[in-house]
Amino acid sequence: MYRIEKIGENQYYIKALGTFPPSVAKKFIKDFEEKLKDVSLFSVIVDGLDVILLNLKSFEIILEFLRKNNEKLIKSAYIISKNLILKKEVQILLDRAESPKRKIVKNLEAAKEWIGVKEIIIEKD
Repeated sequence: MYRIEKIGENQYYIKALGTFPPSVAKKFIKDFEEKLKDVSLFSVIVDGLDVILLNLKSFEIILEFLRKNNEKLIKSAYIISKNLILKKEVQILLDRAESPKRKIVKNLEAAKEWIGVKEIIIEKD
């Protein structure tokens, strides 16, 4: 599961949960591309504190999306803290996406600093 929030003019916050199977990865890409359709440049914080691991097929789907958006990306921060396997998976994903604009961080404060956000207000359903 996931949730995408717009937190600034061209800044987004993504909360990801669970194992992120391919069906969810495809829906996420579709939903995020819809949000980015009128955006020329963007930054994003991906909160992966509640992600367990990435399915290999999901990994490939997300990698393709990351590579496709290298030009539009200002910066992105991936919050991964205690899950060493996920941290390794995400590091491989970021290495293969081939962009120095992406970084793994330990907490929300470091993520906000990296992409240049002072405050995040998340809307409740």
